[in-house]
Amino acid sequence: MRNVILGLALVMILAGSAVAQTCTVRTYFGSPTESETIKVAIIQAIDGARTSLDMALHSFTDDQLGDAVVRAARRGVNVRVILGSGQDKILGGEYDKLVAANVEVVVVGSQALFTHRFAVVDEEMVITGSYDWSDYSNKSRYDDVLFISCPAGSSTAQEFTAEFEQLWEKLGAETGTIVTQPSLASGVQSVVIHSVDPAGECIQLLDVSSAPIDISGWRLSDLEGSYTFPPDTVLKPDEPYRICIATYNPTYDPHGLYLNDDHDEVFLITPDGRIIDERVWGD
Repeated sequence: MRNVILGLALVMILAGSAVAQTCTVRTYFGSPTESETIKVAIIQAIDGARTSLDMALHSFTDDQLGDAVVRAARRGVNVRVILGSGQDKILGGEYDKLVAANVEVVVVGSQALFTHRFAVVDEEMVITGSYDWSDYSNKSRYDDVLFISCPAGSSTAQEFTAEFEQLWEKLGAETGTIVTQPSLASGVQSVVIHSVDPAGECIQLLDVSSAPIDISGWRLSDLEGSYTFPPDTVLKPDEPYRICIATYNPTYDPHGLYLNDDHDEVFLITPDGRIIDERVWGD
């Protein structure tokens, strides 16, 4: 009998090891000289999401990661995001882009220090590490991230999902800030700078809402020169609007809007002076 029991115990241990070995772990490291590896891997994971994406982030200001999350929401993935205190007001943050795409967002109250940095994709893959999902993580930090992929129902994914669920309920109830609509009227926060091509002197805007948006009187500025959109300039949903130097500075005026290849910035500004989005590159 003792041999039988020991044999069964051994089988259970081996079976447990076999299940554990079905999980895969990928590790990535980032540094000021290797700044894109982590971001590219996260974007690929988000673009592969099929059913759900839960994110708990201390900060979220990386436009490319924000665009990937919006793409997921628009193809039917159930996206929920918890953000640290003040992320609904920070300049260049992804908050307004998310709510414009009808993503549910909870913003943590100022009384709590929220330093989580994790995401769960399809309740099967966990993304976690020191990487901050912010612009400065790609320029001046040494970071790490783990991608832990296990079969559905695995303990790792279940544990992170359970943590997210209790945070979602608790923080949402405390702050009352589960938001599914843009914070400003008239679709103002639904327009983003989708991409910038400094070498080609072109800027691409995108309306991430479900309705056309009139941007007449809005400006593009690099703090040295600017361009004002003429009357009847309307962006259509999900149709990139591309504008190049032949339009925003046809005479190549040295005091006009230019894009420096190495380092520069460009801001999208409403007629009343609100900065809606920005892109910064270089040192």
